[in-house]
Amino acid sequence: MKSIHQDSLGVYYFATDKGLISLVKDHFIPVEVQEGKNQFYKSLFKRKNGDLLALSDDGIYKITQTSIGNKADLLFLCNTDSLLPKYPKEFFEDQNDELWLTDFNHIYRLKGSDFEQYQMDKKNQTTSYARSFQFLECDNGKLMVVSQSGWFYQFDRKNNQFKESGFNLDLVVNSSFKIGSNEFLLGTSLGIYRLILDFNGQVVHHELINESIMASCFQELSENKLLVGTWFQGILEIDLSEDFKVYPIGGFPCFTVNNIFLDDFGKFWIATNSGTVVMEKKFFSYQFRSTNSEYISSINLNEDGNVNFSGRKHIYKISNDEQIQNINLEFEGSINVFKKRNNISLLGTEQGYLYVYKNDELHLKLAIANKPITSIEIVSEREAWLVSDKELFHINLNSGLIKSYLQSFRGQRIVQDILLDKETNLFIGAEYKNSYLFKFDVVSKKVENISTSIDFDINEDFWVIDLEFDEDTLYMGTSSGLLKYWGEGIERVDLRDMTNSEVNSVAIDRHHSFWMTTSKGVIRKREKDLSLFTPEQGLPSKTFTNRNLKFDSNDHLWVGTSNGIAYASICDSIPKTPKPEVSRTDGGSQFDLKNGKVKINANSMLLLDVTATIYPQKQNQFQYCTVKGNEKIIDWKELSDKNQIVIPGLKTGKYKICIRGKHEGNYRWSEHRIVELNVAQVWYLRWYVLLVDFLLILVLIFLTNKYSQKRAQQNLIELEKQVSERTVQLQDLNKHLVSANVAKDKFLSIIAHDLRNPFNAIRGFSKILLKDSDILSEEDRTELIETIYRSSDDTFKLLESLLEWANVQKGNFKLNSENFDLKTILEKNLGLHKSLGSLKGLTLIGDFNRAIVKADKAMIDTVIRNLLSNAIKYSKPNQIIKLQSIEANGFIVVQVTDQGVGMTEKQLKNLFKIDTVTTSEGTANETGTGFGLMLSKEFVELNGGKIWVESEKNKGTSFFFSIPRK
Repeated sequence: MKSIHQDSLGVYYFATDKGLISLVKDHFIPVEVQEGKNQFYKSLFKRKNGDLLALSDDGIYKITQTSIGNKADLLFLCNTDSLLPKYPKEFFEDQNDELWLTDFNHIYRLKGSDFEQYQMDKKNQTTSYARSFQFLECDNGKLMVVSQSGWFYQFDRKNNQFKESGFNLDLVVNSSFKIGSNEFLLGTSLGIYRLILDFNGQVVHHELINESIMASCFQELSENKLLVGTWFQGILEIDLSEDFKVYPIGGFPCFTVNNIFLDDFGKFWIATNSGTVVMEKKFFSYQFRSTNSEYISSINLNEDGNVNFSGRKHIYKISNDEQIQNINLEFEGSINVFKKRNNISLLGTEQGYLYVYKNDELHLKLAIANKPITSIEIVSEREAWLVSDKELFHINLNSGLIKSYLQSFRGQRIVQDILLDKETNLFIGAEYKNSYLFKFDVVSKKVENISTSIDFDINEDFWVIDLEFDEDTLYMGTSSGLLKYWGEGIERVDLRDMTNSEVNSVAIDRHHSFWMTTSKGVIRKREKDLSLFTPEQGLPSKTFTNRNLKFDSNDHLWVGTSNGIAYASICDSIPKTPKPEVSRTDGGSQFDLKNGKVKINANSMLLLDVTATIYPQKQNQFQYCTVKGNEKIIDWKELSDKNQIVIPGLKTGKYKICIRGKHEGNYRWSEHRIVELNVAQVWYLRWYVLLVDFLLILVLIFLTNKYSQKRAQQNLIELEKQVSERTVQLQDLNKHLVSANVAKDKFLSIIAHDLRNPFNAIRGFSKILLKDSDILSEEDRTELIETIYRSSDDTFKLLESLLEWANVQKGNFKLNSENFDLKTILEKNLGLHKSLGSLKGLTLIGDFNRAIVKADKAMIDTVIRNLLSNAIKYSKPNQIIKLQSIEANGFIVVQVTDQGVGMTEKQLKNLFKIDTVTTSEGTANETGTGFGLMLSKEFVELNGGKIWVESEKNKGTSFFFSIPRK
């Protein structure tokens, strides 16, 4: 990184070994440069007219902004002619606004659109890539140059030439800086030289002020202080008022510093060989010339307007040379509060002891309580007030007499803080909504509750932490925000999102600004402006100690933290944040709006990007509002996290979008950026378009009416045809309903018959057992019981099949499909029915492999069980029943084959019809209704399969059903 500068719009640019770079919205973006040109840039220079120039090894460029970004326009191409600069080095602009340029050996002056060359002796030839002659201009405009080799030349305007002055330092000169009237500093290879010139440009005094600093550049830090960039030592500070005393800049690495640029906002941009470093003077400072990191327990303001403060173990004061010095007082324990008035000093400890000093000599040591002393007010050399363990005490400083006022608060320990007014009346901050403030009147010598009623929302148990007067108004920092008390009323001070936050210290400056410490940082409220200060603005910590915010007589604000004390210089002037920059994003392009106008269609969305030229962007806060016509600004809205304004669905009209910005810390709100917005109606809703639309609609209605009449005639004919067809369909449907009703009656008669017969058998045989059990043999009884069991079991199976079938017909049977291995179901049923078949002398065999199917497992199990039961029922002894499965076209087909009685063609046709269900007996007189097959058909079809049968009378039957494979 060689050089850094800002253009007139505040955009930062960087000259590097790899090209020009701009900083936009905290993103580094290469600047567009003519293709094929040298990318080694060594200097950036801003002219008085605002032009920003860049020097590369082969050209001089002017940086400009366009609607789509930044670019560098080539002004002069170097190295092409002996009269043009060769490897240009540095710019200089004199009091007459004339632009000068140096190269490796010569000097040039811009004349119109050409350069005028001033040839110099070869002894002045530079050895540096970026440094050459240094320009020294006296107050009267007399111009001097110093070559890198140390030779001095005067510019003779009359003869238009540089004349050697006869003065030579005989060393390498790398930098220069004007520090006073005809007074300059030179950074050389032997250190820093101070020069004084007369009005003719002659050196009348020179001295080596520091031989250890190899200065590469200079920049003004304040009125009498400079920042010095060095080749090997990083950044240093020189105090011009202290005989050029040098101080190191803490924390800055020992980089090679090429350039220091002070931007418009007081930030120092330092170009080094390792990149860019940004430095700024923080609003708060805790940098003293001695250590400062102790927990600050108390800050005290003396009568002379200066402060002293205490840590836990020491008491300090600040000397004139910014040294922190100890105040030696004799005490034991840890300090909690320290107060000093004239020659009286009071020290309260964490252990509850009060130490009284006169002229810094210990006078009394008083045991107040076994809890910390939290607040002290000195009335005079004879008396004081203090708070310990939330109890108020009066102390006679001569005799040491201690008086408690606990009973004045009805025995309640509620006292938090105390403060004396001008008449030495004591105001007492306490706790709770009805007892938050008391007053000890010096005339009546009594404590009275002066708490007024609170008509805003606040916790019942809130407490006062700090008290501060602003003339006759009392301000209270409390656990529930900052409260304003004026005797006749109380109100909460608006601190926006921190209104309800705990305020543990309050101070008021002479400009009537309120300063507070909170958990978020130090807050300043000046009129309606609110500022937040955090460690980013120089505070040593964000943890603040109670009641430790004080102003001294020099308008310094002192704040105590858990990591040392900090101070800030307060002035009436607060710098403004620069006006926000706004761009509109449309289809990936950005258009700079400035204070221009934007036009959009009604009910469309407007998206605006907002930024500010002050760095960094993360410390910028933006707000906006949209007003119509001449309306007043009512409500400011925060921007999104991306600093974008999104305005959707505006109605037609003229609007103003007001945008303002605020940088963190000691900045106030910027001026408003106004974007005039014209929301127009979309073209298809404009009056003339609507008129044309209306006429077209009338024509369309006429044509539609004509067409409708013709179409109605055709529709009437078509409707008559449809009525005729529907009549035929209804007749066919009626026939189907009659047929279904007949089938239902047939079905009910079968059920009635099949249910009646088993019950008659059960009743008859049960009656025999009941009446004739005495005359029946054991064998007869056993036979009757078996008969009753078989009849009831058959009846139960019939009812079970009937209920399942009925549920399927009503749609109450829920299908529970799952993936499972069909082989496990087949094996289970084969094993179960083998034992049943063996009772009739049958042999059951299986032939199936593993097959994953997707179906209702319970339903498929029922189907296999029904088919195997049927095969056993209609098979004869010594016959074989085979259960097998095969895969076909994405389905698994299960086959149950027997060698039994078989079926006729007529039986096959009526097999799965409800109106043809008939009762049939098995080969061993087993009963059956055919409902098992009806149920199996329903189950298979519910699972996406089919069931069919092949049979031949007296030769056997094969039942098949298919289910989908996974």
